Formats: sequence, C-alpha cells, structure tokens
Amino acid sequence: MLGKRSMSFSGIEICEEMNADDDLSDEGMQTGEKKRRLNMEQVKTLEKSFEQGNKLEPERKMQLARALGLQPRQVAIWFQNRRARWKTKQLEKDYDVLKRQFEAMKSENESLQAQNKKLQVEVPVNSQLPNYLIALVVSSLLQ
Repeated sequence: MLGKRSMSFSGIEICEEMNADDDLSDEGMQTGEKKRRLNMEQVKTLEKSFEQGNKLEPERKMQLARALGLQPRQVAIWFQNRRARWKTKQLEKDYDVLKRQFEAMKSENESLQAQNKKLQVEVPVNSQLPNYLIALVVSSLLQ
C-alpha cells in the first residue's frame, strides 16, 4: 500500500511517496504515527548546530535527537535538507559573483576595443612613416 509522507523543517514541507512497510526512524517509529513539525526552539538549536558543522556524526545526531525530543532520523533528514538549501544558496552567490566579474570584463573589453579603433584611426598602420617613427609613436601611446 502506498501513502504520502509529509515533513516540514524550517518552514519547508517535503512530501514523498512511501510504502506502508517503510521503517521511518532509527528508533522504530511506525508509519501510522503522525509527523509533527519542528518548533522554533528545535529549529534554532539545529541551525546553531549546523553553523558549527554541516556534517553530522552519529554521536552528535543522537545527542541532538535526545536534547530536542526528536528521532535521530528526523535530525539526519533535517541536516540533509539544510545542506541542500545551503548548497543552492552558495551556487546562487557564486553565480552572482561570476556574473559581476563577467560584466566588468565585458565592459573593459568593449572599452579597449573602442580605444584600439581610435588609435588605428590616429596612426594608420600602412602609413608612409619610417618604421622607427611608428615604433616611437606606439611606445609613447603605451606609456
């Protein structure tokens, strides 16, 4: 028999298909038991713990579960979901940085191309000037 499982952590609700035979926790919580949302204190504690380290060792998972009155599996899933949200935010930040860098380089490139065209008009490459004069003009422009 298929059913739906719904969990909410930090205001994000997760629903997924499950079999009636699925074991949902490390401590034997049965499928028929109602899932409860985390309260604000639980979320704050989990967030603080996540800030200290986003990887969850088994001992730390058990300590958090006992302290918060949660199943160890709930703590593990909360950390997994939080890492996914953190990674998404990191990717967005990285994208924004790269986009700004690209725009700055693009602008600089356009400016250099315009300057290059201006210089080509001022100093025609195929002019009748001797080579040493062309080198002198080019070197003075580069300084």
